[in-house]
Amino acid sequence: MKKELKKELTTKTTFDRLMTKRSIKEKFDKEYEALTLSETIINLMESEKVSVRELSKLAKVSSTVIQEIRSGKQDNPTLLVLSRLVHTLGAEIVIKKGKKTLASV
Repeated sequence: MKKELKKELTTKTTFDRLMTKRSIKEKFDKEYEALTLSETIINLMESEKVSVRELSKLAKVSSTVIQEIRSGKQDNPTLLVLSRLVHTLGAEIVIKKGKKTLASV
């Protein structure tokens, strides 16, 4: 029984095996960042009950850009665009290194 338990603990998942391949991990990381950004914007918009059109007017950001961020197509918005959206939605961007806060945008 101990041998069976040890075998279970050392068995890697498909995800773990794929993440050992650098090109796959880099692609995953990039897509995950886009997903995280889009989910954050969607959640903020829902909590503030703001539509894409309203946010576009309030933040002075194109509704196309907002829609692309929400869908994950735009995964690298400028800090200016991102800060306009985030501030309009009542949130802030915090830059940290370890536990130390370096800046708040």
